[in-house]
Amino acid sequence: MTCNNLPISVLIDSGATCSYVSPRVIDGLPTKVITGRSVETAGGHTLPITTQVTLPLNAAGYCHNVTAYVLETKFDLILGHDWLKQVEPVPEWDADTWRIDKDNQQYLLRPQKERAIPELAYLISHRQLQRYSRAKKVDDMYLAYLKPTASDKSDEASIKALLEEFQDVFQDKLPGLPPQREVTHIIDTGDAEPINRPPFKMSPLELEELRKQLKELLELRLIRPSTSPWGAPVLFVRKKSGDLRMCIDYRAINQVTRRYGHPLPRIDECLEQLSGAQYFTSLDLKSGYHQLRIRDEDVPKTAFNTRYGSFEWLVVPFGLRNSPALFQSTMNRILNDYLDDFVMVYLDDILIFSKSKAEHEAHVRKVLQRLRDEKLIANIKKCEFLKTELEFLGFHISAGGYLPSRTKVKAIQDWPRPTNVHEVRQFIGLGSHYRRFIRDFAAIASPLTDLTRGTGTKTRPIEWTKECQIAFDEIKRRLTQAPILIPPDHNKPFIIETDACDYGVGAVLLQEGSDGLPHPIAFESKKLSPEERSYPTQEREMLAILYALRTWRCFIEGRPYKVFSDHNPLTYFRSKTKPSSRLARWMGEIELFDPVILYKPGKENCVPDLLSRRDGPDCTTDETSMEPDYLYAIKSVQETDWPRFYIKSPDQWPRTLKDLLEENKHHFTVRDNQVYRIIRVGDKQEERRYVIFARRADLVKDFHESVGHAGKTTVVDLMTKRWWWPFMRKDIQEWLTACPECQLAAKADRKTHHAPMIPLDVPPPFSRWHLDFIGELPTTAKGNKWLLVAVDYATNWCCARAIPFATSEAIADFVYEEIVLPFGCMNEIVTDRGPNFMGGVLAEYLGRLKTKHKFTSAFHPRTNAKAERTNGIIKQMIRKYVNGQIHRWDEFIRPAIFACRIRKHRTTGFSPYYLVYGQEPKIPGTCT
Repeated sequence: MTCNNLPISVLIDSGATCSYVSPRVIDGLPTKVITGRSVETAGGHTLPITTQVTLPLNAAGYCHNVTAYVLETKFDLILGHDWLKQVEPVPEWDADTWRIDKDNQQYLLRPQKERAIPELAYLISHRQLQRYSRAKKVDDMYLAYLKPTASDKSDEASIKALLEEFQDVFQDKLPGLPPQREVTHIIDTGDAEPINRPPFKMSPLELEELRKQLKELLELRLIRPSTSPWGAPVLFVRKKSGDLRMCIDYRAINQVTRRYGHPLPRIDECLEQLSGAQYFTSLDLKSGYHQLRIRDEDVPKTAFNTRYGSFEWLVVPFGLRNSPALFQSTMNRILNDYLDDFVMVYLDDILIFSKSKAEHEAHVRKVLQRLRDEKLIANIKKCEFLKTELEFLGFHISAGGYLPSRTKVKAIQDWPRPTNVHEVRQFIGLGSHYRRFIRDFAAIASPLTDLTRGTGTKTRPIEWTKECQIAFDEIKRRLTQAPILIPPDHNKPFIIETDACDYGVGAVLLQEGSDGLPHPIAFESKKLSPEERSYPTQEREMLAILYALRTWRCFIEGRPYKVFSDHNPLTYFRSKTKPSSRLARWMGEIELFDPVILYKPGKENCVPDLLSRRDGPDCTTDETSMEPDYLYAIKSVQETDWPRFYIKSPDQWPRTLKDLLEENKHHFTVRDNQVYRIIRVGDKQEERRYVIFARRADLVKDFHESVGHAGKTTVVDLMTKRWWWPFMRKDIQEWLTACPECQLAAKADRKTHHAPMIPLDVPPPFSRWHLDFIGELPTTAKGNKWLLVAVDYATNWCCARAIPFATSEAIADFVYEEIVLPFGCMNEIVTDRGPNFMGGVLAEYLGRLKTKHKFTSAFHPRTNAKAERTNGIIKQMIRKYVNGQIHRWDEFIRPAIFACRIRKHRTTGFSPYYLVYGQEPKIPGTCT
């Protein structure tokens, strides 16, 4: 299983009532502080539970959220009875798997083999450690420590003191009519005639609620009976809690009301003010609009009609055109000297942020005192105090940055598939609200935005294609795994990374964090117009840079920054002698920003998930949390990374490794600051590039993927011809054993033959070909459903083609283009007795070539074992490549075939590539 795209160790424990997660897994995830819970271990120890977290879990492709309590455990995650009840997995004991049936699909969980557990090291005292280090002559030593948090009781005491000091600010109900303020709400209707609408018909339940709310508003003196010529109808809307909210339909009067120009703050700009903040408090004003008065002469215009008479507001009601602008203007005036310093305001939501706890308490008191002076009332039920993380304006805010609110993300996850243009626009609109968290959002959403083109009604039906479903699912997935964005620090330089594809341009703004690593501030993307899609690659890449500079001008203007592009020619754009008119115009605008453009290869031009993680919450510990009384020891890197010291002079070698390095130095050579291992192969010596410890896992992973997730023997054989490090074969085998794609696509054991097979005579190369079909497969976007495969008997060279229909004509075309043209006419082909192979077109074509056509025995596929075995290998590789995206299988045929051609066959001892070309291929990453 994986959590946030990182593999974790999981124990499924039906004896555990709840699920538990290790603190080492929850870094970067929003947590919830809880009190009053504890757990009793199997050893009889009671451990306190203080933190709860919701994990995004991927179980063999089934993505879902799991709520777990944070507890130090041997495993990363223990899934208890609550998870079993939620997911309802079915054990399949014979196959050693768990089966999850969800959304009309099956997901199979297989136990993942892990690398050997390191040796155990018992806890020792500081004095013992000193003696040990002197005896072993240890050069380097690292100290791990636990960082305690402030106790919850002190926070509770501070909050209680604040509430007692400002009791008049926090009240359950509004005290009545608010005082007159500097600004009152004006309803400027010009010379428009009064508009009066009759009341809507209501149910008995709504009438009862109407009576109740009218009575409360009259008692508070917020409304009064009216004889106004104006009037609007009343309706009720159900809240999330199930209660009814009274709303007034002011659409008619809003149409004749002149707008009051005061902008609402941009939420992204508000969040950018939080750089360095560690503590947060959010305040919510109770019925904020009702705490502002209406200008006396405009009170009659607020009249509303009910079955029980007409009433008019003395305070600002919800639904009037200029209410948000006026309220924002009022709050900006009240808190003006605090704004962007330690306060941000969005309508009736106030956020206070500070860099220290003491400073934060002082800031909160200042804001509460200002509310007291203005006689503004806050809703205690919606306020949060002295938090290190909280929800604000649809975002989860913490000291490490901010990410989408869990409730908003869940709403997007649960969004049903759109059925018309209006629903597509709704989904894109909600997704666009969080597009700054999604790299290349415009390109991903391109199939969905294409659905909204053209004219027609909102309910116009749409044609939902596979590309639309892929985009729909990808947006949901990326929001679930959205990275944490950090607020910008304007005292540090910025980094911009750009990229362009066929459908859009994208960019990411980064900045170095306290850990010295780049962290994302925002992602931006733009869908290319049909004209822009036709631009050459260089122009699209330059457009990406220009778009990023325009978007983030407010950050980079007058400040140091660098731009990284994966298009190397752009680094020399200033020296281009004859640019096109469009490029010349763009170059002139880019020069105004004076950027430093650097090249970064495409594989490196991305933001790794690890860099988007924040520091996890601190935890309080005591003696019981130290059980068990041993820790897992970390294997010294120097044990397997000692050859790296050959790039240094002998006087710089570590004392503990000098003997080892001196003894083996004749096995190594150094060239261009790179260590090479000298290997004897037969009568000659060859060099293998040495790989340092930190690079090995990534190298094996990348190489394994580049050769189509080939088996251990193939990968070990190919890698040992190119690289070297100590215990290389063992490491490769262990890493490949833990490959999740290979485990998910694991094939069943092939049955043993009941009788010995009689092999055919080996003919000359390319004279006998074996053909067979794989399919019928899921239909791809190109309409392909079949994969036609051919393999040469002598060399095992194979070729394949995806086709929509398994016809005799398609086979004849394949034979001509893939076999005859590259290798010449063959003497014979071997196929099964399928009607497509026995068709007239193929028979006629083979007759003209004078090629024999041999057929296998009916219902005995093993007689065409050469093709059947190759089919099995190709299917395994494609299954690993697609990784669940089964409708894209035809996009991975070429890399799968290449992987088949470079793997060494046991029968020949060579790869097909070597037998055909007389040399091994140059694979990505191979030294020259």
